[in-house]
Amino acid sequence: MRKIIVIVVIVLAAGAVFADDVYLRGGGQITGVIVEQSEESVTVDIGGGTLTARMSSVVRIEKRDSPLQEYRTRAEGIPPDDAEAWRELAQWATGETLSSQASEAYSYVIAVLPDDHEANRALGRVLLDGKWVTEEESYRARGFVEFEGEWLTRDERIAIIKGRKAREKEDRQANDAAIQAINDEQEAEAEREREAAEREEARRYNSINWGWGAGPSYWPSSSGSLSTNPADSSGVWR
Repeated sequence: MRKIIVIVVIVLAAGAVFADDVYLRGGGQITGVIVEQSEESVTVDIGGGTLTARMSSVVRIEKRDSPLQEYRTRAEGIPPDDAEAWRELAQWATGETLSSQASEAYSYVIAVLPDDHEANRALGRVLLDGKWVTEEESYRARGFVEFEGEWLTRDERIAIIKGRKAREKEDRQANDAAIQAINDEQEAEAEREREAAEREEARRYNSINWGWGAGPSYWPSSSGSLSTNPADSSGVWR
């Protein structure tokens, strides 16, 4: 499986790219971003805090362009067909971590020199059958498909999907089996409780409703003599 590389360009805040110098009497110097300046004082953001100096102690102030401003200034002076000048600017922008601007400059290079290795590789392009193409075009041309942030063969993608479906089916079956086992146990417990209740009811019925405790086989008969009550060895009913 091949990971799809996503290039994230981080744009720095303006305060992080400017560099102003405030020179002080006595040889001191403050370097940072001037955030406030008046006739009385100048305040410089030095990153993580600010410093304020009275203008009476300031010898001079030098404001410098940010790398981004310098890129724009230099780019405005380069003809579109000057590949080497754009290459030089792209290399400089790369060194200044201006990724988007470096890509822009390299795009001018390949517009003039389509087969330039440096520019094409800097733009993330690869050679395929002697032609420079994007990484995505390369993978698709070779039959790969994009799936969840990765480049896979079609068979790999199908295998992953089938595997997931099989696991989902197994999980459902295991879940159904667990639920069925719980239901069966509950039904068995209910059946045991019913049987116990029936036995208790039968015991009470026999002891209360069947007479003298000896059962119907010892009831007196309308004809003939009394049967012997096993509770009285004398044969006399009480």
